[in-house]
Amino acid sequence: MIDHFIEETRFRLTSMLEERRPVDGLLGLPAFFTLILLGFMVVNSRDDFSRERLLQLEREAQSQLDQGHFVEARLAAMRLMQDGTQNSKAILIEAKALRGMGRESDALRLLSRIAPNDGPGYAPAHVIQATILLAQKSPDVGAAFGHIHKALLSDPASQDAQELAARFAAGQRRWTTVLEHLDKMELTKRPDLMMMKATALQFSGQDEAAVEFAHEAETALREMAKAPGANGPEVRFSIAVSLSLQRKFGEAVQWIVGSLDGKAPTREERQLVGGIYLSWSRHLKQQPMSDRMEVLKLLEQGIQISPESQDLIMAFLGDCEELTSNGADRQRYVERILGNGGISTSFLHYYLGVLDWKQGNRESAKSHFELASSLNPGFKVIGNNLAMAIASVSMDRAELEKALAMINELLGQEPNNPFFLDTRGHVYAKLGQFKEAVGDFERCLPNARDKKSCHVKLADLYEQLGMKELASKHRSASLVHMAEPAATATSAAR
Repeated sequence: MIDHFIEETRFRLTSMLEERRPVDGLLGLPAFFTLILLGFMVVNSRDDFSRERLLQLEREAQSQLDQGHFVEARLAAMRLMQDGTQNSKAILIEAKALRGMGRESDALRLLSRIAPNDGPGYAPAHVIQATILLAQKSPDVGAAFGHIHKALLSDPASQDAQELAARFAAGQRRWTTVLEHLDKMELTKRPDLMMMKATALQFSGQDEAAVEFAHEAETALREMAKAPGANGPEVRFSIAVSLSLQRKFGEAVQWIVGSLDGKAPTREERQLVGGIYLSWSRHLKQQPMSDRMEVLKLLEQGIQISPESQDLIMAFLGDCEELTSNGADRQRYVERILGNGGISTSFLHYYLGVLDWKQGNRESAKSHFELASSLNPGFKVIGNNLAMAIASVSMDRAELEKALAMINELLGQEPNNPFFLDTRGHVYAKLGQFKEAVGDFERCLPNARDKKSCHVKLADLYEQLGMKELASKHRSASLVHMAEPAATATSAAR
């Protein structure tokens, strides 16, 4: 219809210009211009209608997405795509709907149309791709970081991109980088980001600024708590964390415990209070002339509230070793604290196993590590120590293969852990796989806690392989570290 109008207009213009009666032609021009104006009005009104239609579809799609109606949101986004060319917002909504339906791979393929892997694209699409990649069962950290970088290149002002970059860096404990991203953001209405900044400042050694930001976060959170419907655990927990960041540890504990109204704490509440006690003990430990028994009392209180906290228990065992009391008294103390069942009892056996190992009772140590592992399967330190104990005392090939499988699983999670490499080297050596053992000991040597022992082991292995020159080299290197104290515990317990 528009094409027909244009052709008709062109014909009339040509006819009037060729008309030999200029006066009539001039009289006809106002009518001609009126027709043109009417034509533009039709076209513009049609464009206004199209824009309004697109906005309506977009609002509908976003509303369905916000309500968790993912199928309906996707259908609305697809209708939006039919009415507009390469509509980035429609693609984002459809991708989010696909993700909500559990179809992450389809969402990633769709997003790649506007946020490709080979260069910067639409920043919000890069952010969503990075989020999906990080949330997978096996996160693709490299690809996610690439999309975060491209989002920032595409739109350095993107708050979502800056926030994700800050959270990504915080997960890697790159606190200076966290601060760089947060400094480019508006944090006034984001107490969660204020607390992240307080944490980053604390770990960067800027304690006064950390306390200041934590206080600002606390103030904002208490205002949020006054709002209707804001009585959920998130705000309550966040206030406790903000108090902890301000070194108000006792107040933080009381904030959670005092709100229980006599009810037993939930698992999340136990974990939070346990974490506060752990931070409290570390802070006290850093003070000049700190009392080690006071530190242990705080850890003991934390364990009583959160007996499943493995970090608390490991900190408790580590600090117990620094007590000046005799070994028998320490053992009785540990047994009293950790002998109440559950995961804590697994760590009691772990501790007793370490003591036996130090005293040269390898078979007894192995038995304790086996009990600890059965009570707490999957804990890395216990699994590593058990594998080391098996390599030390067992001649049963099936048992050694079991130890190899255990340590391979741990190295799958931490490929460069020097303790795990040391343990696997011992297992390989016991199995007679000397080349594989050499490879592990060489890899762990630069970061080995006990370099003398590592050099001695390498010298023996190269001797077994008939490589006399390398054996001599490592034997000489072991003499350089002669003054270092030998490690007496297993590779992970050290």
